[in-house]
Order: sequence, then C-alpha cells, then structure tokens
Amino acid sequence: MELGLILTLCGLGVSFLIPAFVMIIISKKRKKSCTAMTTAVVTEIKTRSTSDGRSYHPVYEYEVNGITYKGTGAYLSGRVPSVGTSVTVMYNPDNPKKSYIPGYDNKVLKILSIVFSIAGSIPILICICIALLA
Repeated sequence: MELGLILTLCGLGVSFLIPAFVMIIISKKRKKSCTAMTTAVVTEIKTRSTSDGRSYHPVYEYEVNGITYKGTGAYLSGRVPSVGTSVTVMYNPDNPKKSYIPGYDNKVLKILSIVFSIAGSIPILICICIALLA
C-alpha cells in the first residue's frame, strides 16, 4: 500500500478522533468540578442561524451566595424551555460562574464525541483492512 494513502487515511482519522477526545475530557472535567446544584431561571433564548436552520441556546441566571451568575446552555432541539422556566443547573462551588444544564449540555457533548469517534475510526479501519488484504 502506498505511504501517502496510509498517511492520508490515518491523518483524517486522527483529525476526527482528537476533537472527540477533547469533548470527552471537557464533559468529564465539567461533571467532576461542577458538583453543586441550584435552580436557575431561563432569561432568554438566543437564536442563531445555521446552514440547516436555527439553533436555540437558553440563557439562564442563578444565584450563589448572593451573587447572580449568567450562563448559556448548549444547542437545544425540540425541548426549548420558555423564558421564565426554572431549570436545574450544576455549578462549580469553587468557581460558581462555571455551570451547565445537566441533560442538555452533557448530552450534546456525548453525541458529538460519538459522531466524531465514529467518523475518525472509519478511515483508520479502512487503512487497516487495506493493509491486511495487501
């Protein structure tokens, strides 16, 4: 098999696997550090135009030790909360401005990491199969 093809397939695979691992690490780190729970109120829904339509991101506010913090959730599809809705938020007790909405934000990172892992594994598996058959 040609060296250029091997490098191209493996490089393509690795270029998808690296973001997958980064997303997994971010999700695990966030889950480990954000251990305190509170209730936040959705104050607005940010709408962003994308190539395939619109994406919706809830903006929420919550209070810790008398200080109000603001956060933006991950893209939501189908279950967009209304402004004024209460949502559960996990935050970092050592740095309360770091927070996420459990169920939404973790789910997005998990789905993306799976998609990127599959997309990265396919070229590497093709490379292995070609090498074994050659």
